[in-house]
Amino acid sequence: MEQNITINSEEEYQAFLKQLPKYRGLRGLFTTFTITGTVHKEELKDFETALNLKNRRKRMTFLFDRACDIIDRYNAENGITCSYNGEGICEDPKHQTRKNGCCCHCYLQSSTGCPSRNLSCKFYFCDHICKKFRPLTMEDIDLLKMFNWSEREIIKNNVFVTRRTYINLLCLGSYLLFCVYSIVKFYRIRNVF
Repeated sequence: MEQNITINSEEEYQAFLKQLPKYRGLRGLFTTFTITGTVHKEELKDFETALNLKNRRKRMTFLFDRACDIIDRYNAENGITCSYNGEGICEDPKHQTRKNGCCCHCYLQSSTGCPSRNLSCKFYFCDHICKKFRPLTMEDIDLLKMFNWSEREIIKNNVFVTRRTYINLLCLGSYLLFCVYSIVKFYRIRNVF
C-alpha cells in the first residue's frame, strides 16, 4: 500500500505531527510513504526515510543518529560548547573541583574526550551554559516525535552509556527495564560522592 502526503503549510505540518502515532503503527508496516511539501523540507525527508524503515532497529538507529546530527550542527552553528582550560577544568566555578565538569561521573570518558555518541548527553547542559546560550531541547526536534512515551523517557535520562547500549535500550522500549538498568549503571558511575 502506498500513501502520498503533501504538506504545504505550517498547519498541515502540525496536523502531520499529530498523525505520527498512526503512521508509525501497525498500519505503517505495510505502507510505503511519499512525503512532499514546501515547508520543513529537511524534516519531511527525514520522516519519509524513518517511516519507510520497517525494521525497528534500523529505524531506531536512523532516528538516533539523525537527532545527534541535528544537535551537533545546531551547536556548531551557534558556538555552543563546554569551555575547559588546558587542564580540563570547567570555567564555571561550581564545577572546578573535578576534571571534565559534568562528565566527571562518566566511566566512558577518556583523555581524548568522549568515545561514545549519546543523545541524552547532547541534551544536557548545566545552568552556566544555558545562561550563555540557548541549547536545543527534545521539543525542538520534531523527529523525536517518532518515539513513543517510554522511548522518549529513555532519551531524557540515558546518560553515560555507549551508543550500542543506548540503541539496545531504545529497541527494547521498556521503561521498567531501563529503570533496572539505571540502578545497575549508578554503581558504575565515577565520583558520585
